[in-house]
Amino acid sequence: MKKQLELDYSFGYVFDKSKLIVMYPVGSNIINEDEYEMEVEVAFLEDGIEKAFEENDVKEANEVIKPLELFLMKPSKVIPFVTDIKDASTKERLPKLIEEFDEEYKIKESYIKKGYEIKDVYNVFENVVNYIPKENLDTLNILKIESDKFDMESFIKATKENLDEAIDESLVPIKITKSSLTDRLFIKSDDKDTGAKYVVFATDMSSYSQGILCANKKTIDDLDIDMGDLDISKSIDIGYLIEDIDGILTFKIANFNSHTENNNQVAQIVDYSGIFKTMMIEFINQFLK
Repeated sequence: MKKQLELDYSFGYVFDKSKLIVMYPVGSNIINEDEYEMEVEVAFLEDGIEKAFEENDVKEANEVIKPLELFLMKPSKVIPFVTDIKDASTKERLPKLIEEFDEEYKIKESYIKKGYEIKDVYNVFENVVNYIPKENLDTLNILKIESDKFDMESFIKATKENLDEAIDESLVPIKITKSSLTDRLFIKSDDKDTGAKYVVFATDMSSYSQGILCANKKTIDDLDIDMGDLDISKSIDIGYLIEDIDGILTFKIANFNSHTENNNQVAQIVDYSGIFKTMMIEFINQFLK
């Protein structure tokens, strides 16, 4: 009987801003020893996760990781790792094979050399504050202007009118307050004056018709467009995160999630907004005085 190996796999979610790889275990596989090299090569092809792992395993892992994106942003990539190799019958660990694997594929070593930490997913959830990146978000402003030089009233009115088909006008704008954990995250607030607000620009029209309805009166039918770091769904839309600090208005592009897993309503500033950036800049520029 051929000797069999038991390989333990994890998905490594790469969060570049935090220089962190979050490891999520996705189970094990028993293979014949002479099939080991082929098995590993398949798993490490480009787009290898989709080719080498069950769709449900990938979906489950992504759902577990999703809450971390509120604090760490989206992972830049997901890498499969072999985390342990054992003799399938005796359960004896075979560290030499793991060493050979790491030497051949050099994935772990290359990230460690760049200063990345590799941490278990449950450790990261328990200590997420330690991994929130320190950032200067001023570079993400799409407009910075004195408040008396921007017609906020007309901007809000036009947004309500242009999105009337899909958005309750009482939700424009939404008052928000900055999270104490990260400058990227704002939470819906009942306070009268928070100094910050969220104004929707684009919303999912699937409940009414096909496509994405935008405040500039355009409808986007092609859902394969470049959306960058943005998401859109029945509970997530795209808009402006506006802060008023000492009479200076700043506008950034954000997602607003009206139904997170812990029942908060949150806005999250994004880095890259694909085709929406130009449209959103052109729209607010109409309201400069």
